Order: sequence, then C-alpha cells, then structure tokens
Amino acid sequence: MAGNFNLVAFMDTLNEGGFSEKQAKALSLALVQLMDSHLVTRDYLDLRLSELKIDLRLSVLKGELKGDIATLKAELIQWMVTILIVQTGAIAVLFKFLH
Repeated sequence: MAGNFNLVAFMDTLNEGGFSEKQAKALSLALVQLMDSHLVTRDYLDLRLSELKIDLRLSVLKGELKGDIATLKAELIQWMVTILIVQTGAIAVLFKFLH
C-alpha cells in the first residue's frame, strides 16, 4: 500500500514545515511501516470476499440438502405406512380364510 504514497513529497512537506531532514525521514519511514502493517490490500479483500462467497454457497447448499432430506424422509414414511396398512390387511384376509 505504501507504493501509492509519495514519500519524497511527504518529506519535502515536513521539511517546509520546520522538520529537519533526519526527522522528516524518520517520520516518513515510520508512517510507511504503519501503513504497511495496518492497511488491507485489495488482494486480501478479494481473497476474503471469495472465501465468504464460498461459505455462503455452502450454507445455501446445506439448506437445500436439508430440505431434500426432509422431503425424502416424508416420502419414506408415507411408503412405510402404506406398506404397513397393506400388510395388516393381507394378514387379516389370510387369517379369515384359514379359520
């Protein structure tokens, strides 16, 4: 990020404001170090944004998957209840014929 910062112009401004050459250089270098250590780059933001998009897609897919599982569970229960009813009826008919 410090690449966009005009270090020479900043030092000249400090010199014109009454700072010595040594003071201006020290302050400018400290400012550049501060900017490099605390400011976020566009590449970092792009990386984090793509990570968040992936997390969001995964959350959406998990939600869709939960919905699909719930639908399948309901269908399975319907089939099992239907088979249970048919089986109970078949057993009742067989008992009636055998007795």
